[in-house]
Amino acid sequence: MYETACLVFGNTVTIEHNKTIQIEVAVATEVASFVGPPKKEIDVITADITDVKLLISCKDFGSSKADPAHVQEWVAVVNTMNRYSAGTRLIGLVISPSGFTSGCEPWASTHNLGLIPPLKGKKLSFSVDTSLQMVERVLRAFAKRLNFPYENLTQAPTFYDFVYKLTEPFEGRDQNAVENGSRYELIESGWISSFGELVRMLKGEILESIATTTTGIYVRFSNGLAFHMLGAQIKFGRVREELPSQEIVEVPCQKNFSGETCSMSFLLSLVIGKHVTSAGDWGSRFEFGLSDDLMLSIEPNLLQVYRTRNPIDENLL
Repeated sequence: MYETACLVFGNTVTIEHNKTIQIEVAVATEVASFVGPPKKEIDVITADITDVKLLISCKDFGSSKADPAHVQEWVAVVNTMNRYSAGTRLIGLVISPSGFTSGCEPWASTHNLGLIPPLKGKKLSFSVDTSLQMVERVLRAFAKRLNFPYENLTQAPTFYDFVYKLTEPFEGRDQNAVENGSRYELIESGWISSFGELVRMLKGEILESIATTTTGIYVRFSNGLAFHMLGAQIKFGRVREELPSQEIVEVPCQKNFSGETCSMSFLLSLVIGKHVTSAGDWGSRFEFGLSDDLMLSIEPNLLQVYRTRNPIDENLL
């Protein structure tokens, strides 16, 4: 959870182990006690966002599902903290990768707690890694949502529905990847991704370099972003290191839609420094629309550039 929070909020995230929670009140400091048989140890992860705090309860029951008592417990914690809070509003989230029993939904929706994985009449369970991907998605969306009027998030069941809508698409995703493979993957995390996420991440970025190696084609963009075509798989995202140490090879290069042969240097002279304006995936062929009406086509063993202005015959390269 700490690593996931760092992915979203960077070095503003801190973690304290076995912390005693202090309740803010105007006249005295009261302590929220999380001690019982057995004793409960609280790890607190803090990220500076705004005057809204997200209280997250992490459950790991192996193959067993969380039951209503575990949701009720966090309802009590969040309600108590809100009762004594001095201006800070708190929202609760419960994470249990093995899933929840059906009795958890009425408690969560009534008291505005988010549940991960999602539960809306379905008894779902996911791997811990997939559940953390859901958490990251919720944290990113939550941080952005707080840039707008967010008072309704604190009213039930708005936050419960907010989390559900963000995580519901994960249903069946992992099984589909097992059955059909994954074309899109994020470079840093290895998570399964999508064409839509690739476009959102790379649109507007400047193409800085292209390298062709024995393992695939590597395209670097501004802000440390990259696109890798490795056979049928596409990896993209933020990279810290330079091009992997693979043997550089030459691939055929073409210009114009008719596919006339050209040199790599000619192709690079046209596309380097251009902004990404659009993208298209045609299976064995991926295309980037670039500024100056250029189209860069990438196949596992071919690069092609052409201009999309009409009439075509008057705009040849």
